[in-house]
Amino acid sequence: MSHFEKEFLKNYLNFGLGSMPKSDIDALVMHLIDMYGINGSGPLAIYGNQTVSERLKTPVTKIKKLRYDAALKFGGRIEDQAMGRLLAALSKASLEPDGGKVCLIIEDALAKNWLQGQLKINQHIFDYSFNTEIIKVSSSGLFQVLESVFDGKELETFKAGYEAAKKKKTTEARTKAFTGVAKKFAEGAAKAAGAGVATVLKAHIGVP
Repeated sequence: MSHFEKEFLKNYLNFGLGSMPKSDIDALVMHLIDMYGINGSGPLAIYGNQTVSERLKTPVTKIKKLRYDAALKFGGRIEDQAMGRLLAALSKASLEPDGGKVCLIIEDALAKNWLQGQLKINQHIFDYSFNTEIIKVSSSGLFQVLESVFDGKELETFKAGYEAAKKKKTTEARTKAFTGVAKKFAEGAAKAAGAGVATVLKAHIGVP
């Protein structure tokens, strides 16, 4: 029996045969498809909502909702889910031309809501006026959020790498340098945060 089948039956039979609502079954299947894929595809968590929508022949809006519900109900600790997904987005982040703001593409509603909540708590403003899936946040705001939840040693290395990236002469060079240190930080921070966060990160960046 595959991991997909084992986890499905474990969750489906948790409160007795036939007791799980259809909406929860759909969310569970979405969770398992994201984690394990279908027909040997590998985990679909690494793909955006539009790509998964096309593969599953399901509207994008429904994919977004199912993924959000799946994370809340079947993903384990919410904090681990949010942190792992944020690190996945950060590993692919870029800098604005002047290097003052970090641009993250976050389709995932759970990670986006969590990050925005943390920024509000720390009195920082985020901007997504041009695209709700692209969040621009000041480097100081981002570092303050990261400092509150991730390993300090890893963060200090990331900050040093960010400062070095800002000094590069061209936008392309700055972005390339920043992406490199951000990815390294994401991997190190996830490992330090524990197995739950590391598992989520691996699933969302395609690491076996």
